[in-house]
Amino acid sequence: MGKSKNKSLIVNNSSLLRTYALENYAMFGDGIIVVNLLLLKTDILDDADLIRYERKSDRQSSINYPVSYVPRTSFWFKTLSIKIRERYAIELDAIDNREGKFFIVFIKDAVMERFSIYTLNT
Repeated sequence: MGKSKNKSLIVNNSSLLRTYALENYAMFGDGIIVVNLLLLKTDILDDADLIRYERKSDRQSSINYPVSYVPRTSFWFKTLSIKIRERYAIELDAIDNREGKFFIVFIKDAVMERFSIYTLNT
């Protein structure tokens, strides 16, 4: 998926992504939404593409799903944060989802060297 495809995924699924972001923020606190393009087949999401948790103890933080919420306290957040800071000078650690802003990170390759970042306002 190119940039226009990434943007269309956000536009086509904005309501679903907002709901997903707010539900996970309420359970896990600050975090980012990660879209693993290697695992996503289409730019229209359904519930099967989203990891859903009933309680906080269910959380297995991973980016090995088409779409996942990665809380600030997880290993994957720290790894992505370092790579994004080095490449784009964006500080993911400074996010405050209470402001209604969530970062969506699109991972484009298996070694996490190519990605793009968008914001979703709730």
